[in-house]
Amino acid sequence: MSSFLHTQLRISDFKDAFAKERLRVTSVLSAETSKSLSTTLQQDVSFETALFFENQNVMLSDEAWSQLPDKRKREIRQQIMANAADGKGFIYGRKKVDENEQNSALKYAFETLNSESFLTEMRKLSGYSEINYASMQATRFLPGQFITRHNDIVESEGRRLAYVFNLSPVWHPDWGGLLQFFDTDGTSTESWTPEFNTLSLFGVKNIHSVTYVTPFAKSARYALTGWFGVK
Repeated sequence: MSSFLHTQLRISDFKDAFAKERLRVTSVLSAETSKSLSTTLQQDVSFETALFFENQNVMLSDEAWSQLPDKRKREIRQQIMANAADGKGFIYGRKKVDENEQNSALKYAFETLNSESFLTEMRKLSGYSEINYASMQATRFLPGQFITRHNDIVESEGRRLAYVFNLSPVWHPDWGGLLQFFDTDGTSTESWTPEFNTLSLFGVKNIHSVTYVTPFAKSARYALTGWFGVK
């Protein structure tokens, strides 16, 4: 198995750049790892659709969606967009990755991020000395999908840092899907394109969104995401 990160790259070396609890590192994974994970997400993962509907977080498989009457599908789409117009909600594909993962590439990624050596790097980088685990999910954003402004604070999960390994081989900024940060008043402060093999890392208090993926996007936006936290 090749190294997970690009040769000789240490996350803790970016401690000074992380002073404002935001960090973007390009060419972060080894060539073999980035290619393997990208191919896995495109070809081997069965995503469910996560969405906010009737004031609930809902997960729908492709099979469950296909079995819904057309009228119900229209109602769901209309409410998703109405919620988004009011600044709340999301729709995107996701798959949880954990210690029981069967796919070898995803299992390797999960185990690496939960290794003591990697967690130590996260502690050194962030100053959160209590970090002791990483959660993980594979994500896919198709045209028309998005996440509106939010923070990632979930006290029950002990989250401290959010991470995103971007794994779409090609992405154009005009296709949307940008990781966008905001002040508390809604002013946009920074936007990061999901460039292939780039790590985005930020404190969970940061208000952020994933902007609407446009209808003319030529591919889906793929990533491995999750949180470093305290159990």
